[in-house]
Amino acid sequence: MAGIVAVGHVGVMARDLERLLAFYRDTVGLKLTVHQQGVIAIFEVGDIDVFLMPGAARRVEFDLAADDVDAFRERLVEAGVDCGPAKLSRTTGHRSFTFTDPEANEITVTSGHPRTLAGPSRRPKTAKQRTPAKPRARAKPRTARRGRSAR
Repeated sequence: MAGIVAVGHVGVMARDLERLLAFYRDTVGLKLTVHQQGVIAIFEVGDIDVFLMPGAARRVEFDLAADDVDAFRERLVEAGVDCGPAKLSRTTGHRSFTFTDPEANEITVTSGHPRTLAGPSRRPKTAKQRTPAKPRARAKPRTARRGRSAR
């Protein structure tokens, strides 16, 4: 059965693409993989790509998973980013906080799920070395025994 297997990318519109690119690359620390000045910037974030494209800002919601929420928040605050307080959700057990990027998008940073913290699943899987199977000996045909019929 065909179905959805992943989120392909998250798109964020930016009035000032280069400023937002610099913020996510230099301040947040995302890995920039594609940049065509004035056209697009793409960041690899685990299994998802975050696209920044020029255009009128519109509401976008996504969160970023961090391995240490409090240390990451402290780093952003030291860089001058206005961050909300870190809190623990009684419902999910996740620690999180929010910040606002230069285009006024509110982003949540949350503690990651174990599968998120394990790293990207896009990494090529190593093929197991298989040894060729030995040919099987042919089974002897069953024959009827005296007094019994073959099954």
